[in-house]
Amino acid sequence: MKSYISFLKPLWDWGKFKNASLILSSYFFSRLTRKYFVRGMPYTFIIEPSAICNLRCPQCPVGLEILSRPQGTMTFDEYRKVLNGIAGYAWVLLLYFQGESLLNPSILDMVDYAYEKKIFTVISTNCTRLADPHFAHDLAASNLGRLILSVDGATEKTYRMYRQGGQLHQVLKGIHQLTDARRALDKKFPRIDLQCIVMRHNEHEMEDIRILGKELGVDRVLFKSPQVYDFENADHTLPANPKFRRYRMINGDYRLKGTFSGYCKKIWYGSVITWDRKVLPCCFDKNADYQLGSLDGSSFEAIWNGERYRRFRTSVVNHRDTIDMCKNCTEGLNIFFR
Repeated sequence: MKSYISFLKPLWDWGKFKNASLILSSYFFSRLTRKYFVRGMPYTFIIEPSAICNLRCPQCPVGLEILSRPQGTMTFDEYRKVLNGIAGYAWVLLLYFQGESLLNPSILDMVDYAYEKKIFTVISTNCTRLADPHFAHDLAASNLGRLILSVDGATEKTYRMYRQGGQLHQVLKGIHQLTDARRALDKKFPRIDLQCIVMRHNEHEMEDIRILGKELGVDRVLFKSPQVYDFENADHTLPANPKFRRYRMINGDYRLKGTFSGYCKKIWYGSVITWDRKVLPCCFDKNADYQLGSLDGSSFEAIWNGERYRRFRTSVVNHRDTIDMCKNCTEGLNIFFR
């Protein structure tokens, strides 16, 4: 317990707590009254360290080579300027969006700089860089709060069917190096999750993945349903068991399971900043089709309180079903599983 407190205590900030309470309260008040009401600033951010990846996963926009916006890497100086502008209210930072975050040569400096600003950080990775024992040790020694390890198969064959360009034995070696280093450092952070996307070719390995997680010494094993872009070939990807699908077939088309209101908490409490400093409403805007502003020449506060952001929130509340990116969004739907 002492090690948990020693890591989390420096992140506590009354000002950030009050802001988070204010923005969440405004969301619930807006939903309750059915009136537009936004007070406070977002406390959760996604900052994209890199939009480049070394793998070619067939259901990823980068892997499919369909990402229509420029791809590149954020420099540490650019990152520092961005973070300085939001540090007064940012409390949770997801250092991943599109691409492989650990390919950014400054990623560990980014983590530690955020911690200095009292920000809890999360990274999701394809694990390939962990094969470097020095990097695995340095990552374990960093101030990262949570690490999500994407491993979508318990055997070399199933793993490579999705993580194309990767090698499972190298990934497992890297994870062992990471968990061994964390143990040697007597640390509880980063908390480590082993995550598997359940698909047609690997759904029979779910129990093997759970066993693998125990052997690797991770903290949790998580299963996730796949998000599909190539619906013409979706049957080759989606698991056979309908329990593990986020979609159902209606009149020959795939539709998300369940129903939801137009209200979306993400556009109240969070925002996305791409590697080239574009401001986006949420993580489903992978191509920056709904860009709300740019930090080149403008502050985040000005963008957040600006007319474009207000119009976008209003359109989601009133006509969410007409916004393309929202049609594939699971916000508010209980379709993930463990």
